[in-house]
Amino acid sequence: MQIELRLEGDDTPIRAETSDLSRGGCYLQLSFTLTVGTHVQGRLWLDGAPVQFRGRVVTAHPQFGNGIMITEFEDDGEKLLASYLEAIVD
Repeated sequence: MQIELRLEGDDTPIRAETSDLSRGGCYLQLSFTLTVGTHVQGRLWLDGAPVQFRGRVVTAHPQFGNGIMITEFEDDGEKLLASYLEAIVD
């Protein structure tokens, strides 16, 4: 799934692919890694609907990617993500 991140205080988008997604976060496939503890703003597109969130980098695996923990959703993002995940599991 496509994701767009912005590091806190930086308007330059980082576009990546998620290889894992849950209600609590996601894993990004990146050839360069972000520093653990970095705060980010993210946007996922679930069935065409944007889900925006704030998060924090919690793991870093050089040349593989980063784990992002979602700390806060905007609007009804948490409900949209939960519905999406339930639909793909069924």
